[in-house]
Amino acid sequence: MVERKIQIMDDIAKEVAAQKGVKIEQEMGEAHCMVAGRLSQSAKPFKEILDEIIGENGFNKEKVADFHKRVTIAWGHHSIEQHSTTTLAFENISILSTNKYFENKRLSAYLERSTRYQDFSKPTYYTPKELNEEQKKIYKEAVENLFTAYSKILPLIISEIAENYKQRGIVTDEKNIKKKAFDCARYILPASAYTNFAMSANPQQFRSLIHDLLTEDNAELRESAIEMQKELQKEYPSLLAEEFCVADPTRKTHKNDNKKIKPITFEGKEKIIVDEFEFENIQPTVKLINSTQNAEELVIYEYLIKEGFDATYTNGKVTLNGKKISFEEKEKLIEKIFSYNTIEKKPHRAAENAHYWFETIVDFGAGRDLHRNRMLTWIDSVISPEYGYAIPYYLTEEAKKEYILALTKSFESWVKLVKSGAQKEIAQYLLPLATNYKVFYNLNAKEAHHVAKTRTSRAAHYSYREYVHQMVEEIKKINPTIGKQMPDQYEKEC
Repeated sequence: MVERKIQIMDDIAKEVAAQKGVKIEQEMGEAHCMVAGRLSQSAKPFKEILDEIIGENGFNKEKVADFHKRVTIAWGHHSIEQHSTTTLAFENISILSTNKYFENKRLSAYLERSTRYQDFSKPTYYTPKELNEEQKKIYKEAVENLFTAYSKILPLIISEIAENYKQRGIVTDEKNIKKKAFDCARYILPASAYTNFAMSANPQQFRSLIHDLLTEDNAELRESAIEMQKELQKEYPSLLAEEFCVADPTRKTHKNDNKKIKPITFEGKEKIIVDEFEFENIQPTVKLINSTQNAEELVIYEYLIKEGFDATYTNGKVTLNGKKISFEEKEKLIEKIFSYNTIEKKPHRAAENAHYWFETIVDFGAGRDLHRNRMLTWIDSVISPEYGYAIPYYLTEEAKKEYILALTKSFESWVKLVKSGAQKEIAQYLLPLATNYKVFYNLNAKEAHHVAKTRTSRAAHYSYREYVHQMVEEIKKINPTIGKQMPDQYEKEC
């Protein structure tokens, strides 16, 4: 009788090594991948496959390297290398690079130093090497002015929140008041401010990221990619060898180096005027631009088929047991679909058949949180005052004056850099997190449910609570029975 076996691969490797009187001291990453890869062409059990590559010195590095060069890389059999992950620790990388360039791999995991729980008053930031000496002088003055403004408005915001909570009868401790104040003051932090983050991924994802970074006309990104490759090669000497971690020069032909400054107009009441340009105060704005036709019917139909019901789909209508479903039945089925997984509070997978495409304007501070929801498509522009700027809550008259002065100085410096020939992708480093950008936010109903659940709670930052609430309201307009199932917990901040 054949018995089921479920074991951790490392334990099998150690068992094989122990039988040979060998102690494994090397990293197991590439060996894991090879063993998994051999399964498709070998009926041998794991123990026998591991026995082939464990010798008197541990893993046979030459045999493992040969396999990956011949099969994983040469054949493009990249699912093999998805069977190992490692975690890289990044320190002193700009917030801009971290959030717009590093943290955008869907099958990777990230955690970053939070602007919510920590004081960022100390000025530590990145200065782009692409700027000339005169431009660097303008840049440094603008960035340090933002840190100064942060230090000035933070205590004012703390006092205002304490007073506001007192008047509203909200009882909380000093730690929570500071946390809320950090959330407000972060708007004025420069995108160039240094942060730390951890990234966990498999070799395929790391190599893809290195390709991306090496291809950019940005010294911070290219230099970081080179350092990443050298560090990762310790664990993946074959899969992440320098010869496979290269730039993709053809991508540069897609770039449009547009230095024309063209602010959008939302007819906002508050504006910052710099030279001939008017930059508007535009709070998070969400507009639905497309959606799946017959989304609710498709979700219901695929749910019924998956769960074994007698259903058909014809001309956008669903029949169940030969009869068209009524509106009331449709509502009940959608409710069942969205309450399918009672342990993790997740909808049935059929909800993934309803797709929504949004065109949005949001401040970079909120965007860097929102884009961490991986199972969606996030396509963004450069950060630019052309898309306006956001204003946080809890600013006293004095704090708001300091805030607007700092924004004005930053936008003036940005205009000077662009007019003097700096690329907008480089000039965006000096802008504060309050600066907006355009984002195309595309997701399915299952992911929208998750985003609503996690991003509209009272614990979430109010900027993206408002953003996601608008998204849910847009879904309700086009698919009311699906929109009704979104766990929107939105409450106005104050």
